Amino acid sequence: MAGLGFNISKGAIWFCALEGSVNYPTYAEHGRQRFNPDQSRPDLANYCKQTFGELIDRFPSFKIAYRLTLNAKSADQVAYHCFPFGILNLVAHERGLQVKEYTTPSFSKKALGYTGDKLDACDTHIGGRPAKWDRDAKLAALSAWMVLGD
Repeated sequence: MAGLGFNISKGAIWFCALEGSVNYPTYAEHGRQRFNPDQSRPDLANYCKQTFGELIDRFPSFKIAYRLTLNAKSADQVAYHCFPFGILNLVAHERGLQVKEYTTPSFSKKALGYTGDKLDACDTHIGGRPAKWDRDAKLAALSAWMVLGD
């Protein structure tokens, strides 16, 4: 099994690729693609379509998932926090791929089989992961981890 997870923060799309199983997730790669959160909606849509397409092409056999944030408080925040995932769903649909979405509470101990804090679990349960990676990368990893069991 393999999963490609996404997380969005202001001005960045984070991705993480994992292989293995829910019980034994193994790190493959992670990264960040920066964007201007103040760009026009059409430019943001074009950027997201290109970026998600390139990442899906790079990991063609990986199941796709993302963490949807529910914290947007303005139209501008909705545009860069939620809008890109509509584009991800469109790109996946055009390629005949399924996409799963999760919220942070979805990353539960029951679903993933870890003990303690979910972000700490990324460091203790994901094999081969980098020594240092930040919260946004771990949230992308948690999305990828979730689809390893599907």
